[in-house]
Amino acid sequence: MKTKIAWIGAIGCLAALLSSCGTDTQHRSFRGIYADDPGGKEGLYNPERGFRLEVALDVAQKNYVWEPEKYPDITSYLEEQSDIYASDSVSLVQTYFYLTGAVGRDLTEDDFQAMSIFLDKLRQLGKKAVLRFAYETQFAGRADAGPTLEDIIRHTQQLKPFLAANKDVIQVVQAGMIGAWGEWHSSFHGLEKDDETKRTILEHICQMAPEGRYVQVRVPDYKNLLDTASQDYKRISFHDDFIVIKPHVWDGGMSEGTPAYQQMLSESPYLPMDGELPWGTWSMNEDPDNPEAGWLIDGLQTARRLFLQHYTSLSVIHNYKEKNTKDKYSMMYWKETPVKEDFLRENKMPVSDAYFTQQDGTPAERSVFDYIRDHLGYRIELQEMDAPQALAAGGTNPVEISLINRGFSTLFNEHPVYLVLVDSEGKVAHAVLTGANVNDWQPYQPGDPACTPLVHKIKADLSVPQDLAKGTYRLGLWIPDGSARLKDNPRYAIRCANGDVDWWISPDGKYGINILLDKIVVK
Repeated sequence: MKTKIAWIGAIGCLAALLSSCGTDTQHRSFRGIYADDPGGKEGLYNPERGFRLEVALDVAQKNYVWEPEKYPDITSYLEEQSDIYASDSVSLVQTYFYLTGAVGRDLTEDDFQAMSIFLDKLRQLGKKAVLRFAYETQFAGRADAGPTLEDIIRHTQQLKPFLAANKDVIQVVQAGMIGAWGEWHSSFHGLEKDDETKRTILEHICQMAPEGRYVQVRVPDYKNLLDTASQDYKRISFHDDFIVIKPHVWDGGMSEGTPAYQQMLSESPYLPMDGELPWGTWSMNEDPDNPEAGWLIDGLQTARRLFLQHYTSLSVIHNYKEKNTKDKYSMMYWKETPVKEDFLRENKMPVSDAYFTQQDGTPAERSVFDYIRDHLGYRIELQEMDAPQALAAGGTNPVEISLINRGFSTLFNEHPVYLVLVDSEGKVAHAVLTGANVNDWQPYQPGDPACTPLVHKIKADLSVPQDLAKGTYRLGLWIPDGSARLKDNPRYAIRCANGDVDWWISPDGKYGINILLDKIVVK
């Protein structure tokens, strides 16, 4: 009886093999990025995720806030910082627009022009804004003035159409406006001391933010000022400006195990999350009178926190390449701290295919800095594809692609997914919009205690026009920005984390495409 069952099983396997190797369909499997692949130890640049810069512009004075003598214009500091951090795959800039000079008056055309110049420079550099408005650059008692509630309401109303017109280059809007650095404390008029005032300002910030963009607040208590059933509540996420892992009086009550931490944990799968470490000059200084001097922020535990709370972005400015120090800061130590695959699996954290391996199969070492850089936000890793051996012009051509998101979070905002055919002259001859929704590409099912990676599918009928020239093409996956302004900019197209998938930028500089097949015939 066992022999008969085995024989039947063998026949079944043979039939399946013959089916998969049939003349009508071809199958391809993909792999991740080996450590010794070209660029395998470098960050994979992708839009709307990863490390971010921080730039503060005085809108009225049209210069960099902190060193106006050195940077007396709108964009030079941004350009310098982009060069300094180019090796860190930075696609986001926390953009502070200080409206200090607009207290007591309306915003002017010159104010909007200054902000427009900065946002246009972001587009030129292939970056997006984590946007925050503020007025006060010092603690209360040191500032000469600050906005009233009426100032803030008036300015949010004026800013609304401006932000709508620049929605394409805005990743998320942070709820600033109140207090020193827009952090909702130490305001000149004590605006943070009254819940009704804070609620009113938060509601106006939500009204100001472009449709489809999330708003981030510093701590859950601010979000909880709103009705939980309101649309405003549903679009509010978090930015933790004091990630130190161990509890501290300044951590906003968000250390692990607190109600605020748990709220962030439960809501974060569906929200873009941002954060930063404290300045290294504070946490790692050598002041003998400071009991926290030399405080190294644990890289492995930071990685775990960023994973658990689905972080999309993290400041690369804080505790890294800061100036005027004789010692190195936390992130520099992270570069010397290996992360082991066993640690990741024990903590159910994503492990990218081939990430800890070289092409000859030998192990590769990765640092915790590299791991955080590579897994903040999304990391799209193609798995398999079934496609016709040849494409029939005017016929049905089903294509199915599977993928896993190895990152900490899903994708946000608008990113349409296309299958494209590239002709022998390097032109995109045909593009078909699929029904895939990248916002559904969760790393794992939220609430799953095992954090089992989800396999997502892109299914499409690659319909080919009857009059498309017969011949050989390349088949590609194109995931551009959803805005008309940025759609034809390859810096805003999503690149998959596969070492065996070529990243092709068209000669006209409009397309960034993942090449799935080098040759497929249209007949």
